[in-house]
Amino acid sequence: MAERDRFELDLAAALRAYLEEAPTEVRPTELARQFATAYPHGRTTFGPWRLVAVPRRAWVLLLLAGLLAALVGGTLFVGSQLQRRLPVVVPPIGQLYECPPGSNPDKPGPADQARPAFFSGERIVFDRRAGRVVAVTSTPDGLAPETWTFDLCTNTWTQMHPDRELPDFVMGQLVYDVHADATIASDGTRMWAYDLDANTWIQKGLAPPGVALGAYDPVSGLVVAANTLIDAIDLWTYDVETDAWTQIRQANGPPCAYWASAYDASVDRWVTYRGAGWGKEKAMCLIDLRTGAWSGTRAVTPPDLSTGFYLLVPSVVYDEATERTVFSDGRQLAAYDATADRWEILAEAEAGPVPLLMAYDPLHRRLVGVGQDYGRPDVAFDPVTRQWMVLEGDPVP
Repeated sequence: MAERDRFELDLAAALRAYLEEAPTEVRPTELARQFATAYPHGRTTFGPWRLVAVPRRAWVLLLLAGLLAALVGGTLFVGSQLQRRLPVVVPPIGQLYECPPGSNPDKPGPADQARPAFFSGERIVFDRRAGRVVAVTSTPDGLAPETWTFDLCTNTWTQMHPDRELPDFVMGQLVYDVHADATIASDGTRMWAYDLDANTWIQKGLAPPGVALGAYDPVSGLVVAANTLIDAIDLWTYDVETDAWTQIRQANGPPCAYWASAYDASVDRWVTYRGAGWGKEKAMCLIDLRTGAWSGTRAVTPPDLSTGFYLLVPSVVYDEATERTVFSDGRQLAAYDATADRWEILAEAEAGPVPLLMAYDPLHRRLVGVGQDYGRPDVAFDPVTRQWMVLEGDPVP
């Protein structure tokens, strides 16, 4: 198929903006192609595009008439699917990590190596340039949190001992910022940025009250966050370089509550999930960060993806290989396909060591799960073959 030109993309964008408020969703780019083919356009050597077959006003009327006729006649693609958007280009930050010669990322690391202790509420992130998982854990004695990394080339843990640790336990608030090449965290009051190369935590400014970090948005290069109330009201973006917060203006009211989230590049949406609890039903929202518009889903979600306790919310990562958002609660891996508005169970704990803490490894195109203290080894999961691989710890029984 020929590559879409600027005219068709602009028309598609206009239709998409209109259809944000429509009761149904269509494939506007394909509609744009049909109209562009039927009513050719041209341009002068240096000038802008202009319609040549039909006068502008007549063409617009014809476009609207065709759109209405198609909607009424049912000739458009109508359903719950979102339009798959153009591929998201992650801003370059240097070469993606590569395992050094002689290393074997499929070989398990030592089972008796020193490793972090995970208890509840932790999160892990993947540093795309260093090839390491970054974890901030609590300690049994309640002292300052510890910073650890897991090398995905050698499958070994390292306690980093930075020049300063975070002053307080970070409950589920870690996001890797690709543009800044830093792990962003919050201690509940202030923001922090971890530079792995320099092995230092840099103190930033205050965070808005009640805000929890959500995901990195590669389009804007900002970190997205929401408040932690049962019914979320405020959405924010955070720029670590300027240490500035900006509230996202919502187009159609507050979205459903936020527990866990990931950015879905296939549809350019922030996917948020809330499990059942406190008298609330489980719910999921897809939020358009460009317009502030949000929508629900018609898909039937799997059994509740949480234990019902706030500290044990599921991990959520975007799987770049299959273009799906994957949830793990330690009992099951469940994948949500936003373009098809469909769920699929990938694995269950009865058949493998489903991890509670996950990150995505883009080089080997697989999910990485850690958390031996939850009774499971550190593992990798191939979402295409559905195969588990032990990376560190005792073999899977």
